[in-house]
Amino acid sequence: MLSFLNIDYQKFVEQTYDQAQNFIANNPHYGYLIASVGFGIFLLGFVRNWNWVMEPGGGIYNIAYWENRIGNRNVRIVMGITCGLAMISTLGLFLYYNR
Repeated sequence: MLSFLNIDYQKFVEQTYDQAQNFIANNPHYGYLIASVGFGIFLLGFVRNWNWVMEPGGGIYNIAYWENRIGNRNVRIVMGITCGLAMISTLGLFLYYNR
C-alpha cells in the first residue's frame, strides 16, 4: 500500500488493467490505433538512426543480419518504408472502422 497516496497499488493496477481490457473488448478497432502508434515509433527510430531498432544477433530473421548483408542505410530505408506503409494501413483501418 502506498501510504502517501492512501491507495492500494495492486488494486489500482488491477482496476486500470480491467478497464483497459474492457475498453479494447468493446472497441476492438482501437487496436489498429495502438498498432499504428507502435509502427510510428519504429519509423521514427529508423529515420532518426536510433540504434535500438537494429537488434543484435546474426540469424536470418534479425535486422542485424540484413544490415551486414546490404548495409545499414539500405536496411533503414527498407524498414522505414515498411513501417510507414504499415502505419498508414493500420491508421486507415482504424479510421475505416471508427465510422
